[in-house]
Amino acid sequence: MKWELIHNTIDKILVVKTEGVLDLPSADRMRAEGWKVLKEHKYLRCLLDHSKADGISLSTLEIYDLPKRYKELNIPYNFRMAVVVPNTMQEDMAFFETVCRNNGYSVSVFFDHESALSWLKS
Repeated sequence: MKWELIHNTIDKILVVKTEGVLDLPSADRMRAEGWKVLKEHKYLRCLLDHSKADGISLSTLEIYDLPKRYKELNIPYNFRMAVVVPNTMQEDMAFFETVCRNNGYSVSVFFDHESALSWLKS
């Protein structure tokens, strides 16, 4: 998977745009890189845009374990992440949203950029 980090300095949001298939090694590298940038700029909001992703190759157990990886990076619970996904990733990402929320992280899944950005700004 490829990704690009874009700063929305006005709203203090890191936008991450991805392409390709989401797999665990890519997710780990993207998370570490993104969290480093978020900390440097003191942002607590991220828009993860998977709208151009070709799919997801994470197993249910790998998705379930993702919040543990956030805890390992000391990502605070007041961090908010909006995730934009294509319909093909809806089921997996709905599970991801539930697992994150059950672990205290504010994550919401959307199907369009505008709704995601509006939620992050609210």
